[in-house]
Amino acid sequence: MTCCAAIGCGGDGGGGEGAWGDRAGSSSSAGRASAGSRAPSSPDAAVVDDAGRGGRAGGSSNVGGSNPGGSNAGGSGGAAGSAVTPPSPTTVAGCEDELTTQLPDDLRCTGLYADLASKQVAPSVRAFKPATELWSDGASKQRWIYLPPGTKIDNSDPDSWMFPVGTKLYKEFSSSGHRVETRIFWKEADKHWLKATYHWSADEASAMRFDGGQVDVAGKPYFIPAAKDCDRCHKGREEKTLGFEQVLLALSGAQGLTLQELTRAGLLTDPPSGSSFSIGDDGTGNAAPALRWLHVNCGVSCHNPNTAAEGYSSDLRLRLPAESIDGRSPAEFESLRTTIGVASSTPEWRNRTRITKGSARNSLLYQLASVRNIADPDNQMPPVASRVVDAEGIMLLDKWIASMR
Repeated sequence: MTCCAAIGCGGDGGGGEGAWGDRAGSSSSAGRASAGSRAPSSPDAAVVDDAGRGGRAGGSSNVGGSNPGGSNAGGSGGAAGSAVTPPSPTTVAGCEDELTTQLPDDLRCTGLYADLASKQVAPSVRAFKPATELWSDGASKQRWIYLPPGTKIDNSDPDSWMFPVGTKLYKEFSSSGHRVETRIFWKEADKHWLKATYHWSADEASAMRFDGGQVDVAGKPYFIPAAKDCDRCHKGREEKTLGFEQVLLALSGAQGLTLQELTRAGLLTDPPSGSSFSIGDDGTGNAAPALRWLHVNCGVSCHNPNTAAEGYSSDLRLRLPAESIDGRSPAEFESLRTTIGVASSTPEWRNRTRITKGSARNSLLYQLASVRNIADPDNQMPPVASRVVDAEGIMLLDKWIASMR
């Protein structure tokens, strides 16, 4: 049982700059704006960056405000059914020719900041925060998305959104009060994503492309994973993005450019009919927080029905169904049907029960999530890009499992 998450494989960016080839005409995306489900590891879909370099992707900002087209991503502008046209990307002096068909070496030229020196975010990007955040070894994160003017997200499949060409997702990581890395994930062409990570200087005056490795942050080690680590997670999504999706933007706790705001601003092709989204009770009173945690840390990336996903062959399914978060009981969700009382099919853990009612310590899922094993990372969950256990997340699992009867 594998699960890809944390600093290296999370949320909205990831990987070194590269291009993923996608399978045209896949069944889940027929007739939609973009298709794709081929994993980067397949022979004819290798991750190839534009300059032979690795790295990863992301961004950050405040998540409040009222301008649907601006960097403060909350807000009240825009009527449902009429798309709000965001401002055009800000051109930074000296970067006029940088962002064409490859990502620049300098974060200043990616379109995130109107002025990097003052940390002024460009007015064309929108901040957002998922309802439940991916665990990133204690690092704090901020996120942005840029949607080209006049475009919409194709959400006809609520579990697999397709983004217009030109979309950019940014994520910024901070540790010990210091900016450390910012990632960008850019849909440069149909079925073609580029990604890169930028490492901030100690004085935060600049951020340049970085290929992964350990860095020093205020005297403490901080690990930035390489591209290959991130690809293990991001190949589990058709559009390769992880954190900007219906479940995480619909549930309580989401901020900024939420599902409600996207609908109100006319930025979705198929606005959802419901206005209330929640996970019901399975009889324990403790399922919802645990299922949200499993969804973002395990289900979105690896343990889902996408045949390219890292954990697909295990038949463990931890992604929440977008159309079923309407308050109904999760008793029939795959998150429960493939875990409670179910033996693992993975050879090294064969016949060990994934979740044993009433006993977290006898539950394989809990055991793998509650340890870190640098020498043998395949015996931890997630197996990549995390060296610190999420103590709060483990408590949610423990409480839920203990209350099962």
